[in-house]
Amino acid sequence: GFDLGAQRREIAENDLPKVKEELGEYLGRLRAGEAVDDFRSVEHGLIVGKERVAEGGEYNLSGERYRKNPRISAAFPFFPIGRICTVNPRKSELSKFPADTEVSFVPMADLKENQIAFVAKEDRTLGEVGASYTYFADNDVLLAKVTPCFENGKAGIARNLKSGIGFGSSEFYVLRSSERVLPEWIYFCVTHPLFRQSGINNMTGTGGLQRVPRNFIENYEVPLPTLEVQREIVAEIEGYQRVIEGAQAVVENYRPHIAIDPGWPVVEIGKLAKPQYGFTASAKDEGDARFIRITDIAEDGTLRPDGAKFTTLTDNSRKLLLTTGDILVSRTGATYGKTMLFDEEYPAVFASYLIRLRFPPDRVHPSYYWAFAQSDAYWNQAQALATGGGQPQFNGNVLKKVKFPIPPLATQQAIVAEIEAEQALADGNRALIERFEKKIRDAVGRVWGG
Repeated sequence: GFDLGAQRREIAENDLPKVKEELGEYLGRLRAGEAVDDFRSVEHGLIVGKERVAEGGEYNLSGERYRKNPRISAAFPFFPIGRICTVNPRKSELSKFPADTEVSFVPMADLKENQIAFVAKEDRTLGEVGASYTYFADNDVLLAKVTPCFENGKAGIARNLKSGIGFGSSEFYVLRSSERVLPEWIYFCVTHPLFRQSGINNMTGTGGLQRVPRNFIENYEVPLPTLEVQREIVAEIEGYQRVIEGAQAVVENYRPHIAIDPGWPVVEIGKLAKPQYGFTASAKDEGDARFIRITDIAEDGTLRPDGAKFTTLTDNSRKLLLTTGDILVSRTGATYGKTMLFDEEYPAVFASYLIRLRFPPDRVHPSYYWAFAQSDAYWNQAQALATGGGQPQFNGNVLKKVKFPIPPLATQQAIVAEIEAEQALADGNRALIERFEKKIRDAVGRVWGG
């Protein structure tokens, strides 16, 4: 009945009175000895028999686990995956192969997120992997079963395996299509949002070791159009996928590049800016100013729009309010050296594991320095200067030693304008990816019914 902000304000969309009413009616029937089999007024929950809850001895009380597949249409029949696929084929199929047979090896890292194809980069012998790893073959669908890989969409179809055989992580489910279904169709079904969300709701285990149970996979019902219809939809989706892969190549490979003139002066950061550390505070859902932490800086050096946290300003923290054009640098851990340009109008401060740089505006254009900080020339220095071994440190004294070329301000502005134009094209490719991923979901949804 209340929001999750620090003030815990009452919300207008409070469903608790309705829940109380439904529970009261249900319990009233039970106490009066009335039948509840025909009780259908529950909007906010499910009535599930004890026998169903006890199946498999799990006694999982997550309500969504017992909700049937949401279908809007029944244009095609639905079948459990276990009836149209073999889940985890037996290794006994390989008894005729000698132990020195070379096979492909696929660790979890080789499986891509939301990409149907992957490349097996490593070969091993059958004798090395046969006892401990998951077996699969060409045209089998691999599906990650463990968190967070399942949630992130790690799945793919095995192709071009050494000897046609593969082994990989024990955290894979292998789905081998029968003659009634194409591997591509199974892949698109198990990466569909309806399947993925239902799988998340049915995970078992604790903490970071939650997994999707095998019986969920085998019993989950997916639509099964004719092979001809499957081929038509797969061909349509593969066209969309080629567009996505081209756009992904642009997004993944684009990096700002500065063509450095040897005649430009090269200056240490410490000669132009004084590194300033942030402060330690509890990150809250509400407050006077956004509280920017290391985790708020994305891999591409931009500020993440989601997951914002806030803090209440004090006399001391007000001194650390950011202004447009401030540079923030991560100073420790795996993200050391990661650099972000603050380009927002709202009040914000920064955490203690970040360093602020504020350059004189008549010497350095902030976007020019940010672009340099994404380049190999910067990262080569960062790696050489960082201290601390397994826990790298990139403190203010180290940061002051980084050198960067400074052309005339007009040249910096021209470089920034060119990079901004390139980034607009890269952002356009991101939008293209989102649009065509929706086309894929819609194509499967036409058969799924939603």
